[in-house]
Amino acid sequence: MVHDRGSIKWTSLMLPEHVELLKSIWNEDKKIKKPVLDEQEIEVLNMLLIEAYEEKQPITITYYKNHQLLSIKGQIIKLDSIHNSVFVKSPDQTFTIPFSSIYQIT
Repeated sequence: MVHDRGSIKWTSLMLPEHVELLKSIWNEDKKIKKPVLDEQEIEVLNMLLIEAYEEKQPITITYYKNHQLLSIKGQIIKLDSIHNSVFVKSPDQTFTIPFSSIYQIT
């Protein structure tokens, strides 16, 4: 079976501008659309957020930002209903995540 490396093998013969263009095209392919949650899933996420906040449990929040799904592990330090966001303290820093960007909580 032939193991072809595709356009990677030709990058040494390309101009740097062409290599950058190919990289940007590959990055465009990796982008994902924002997942849409139904009302039941949103309600479950809300209950999990409140429970984790009240019991000071460490959680992992998966959220959507810049066409990617990102995850953060930490503890909820504040639920802000005025700005519709949650403040999560990880070992390194504190993150502010909008409620509408949250996709999954474990």
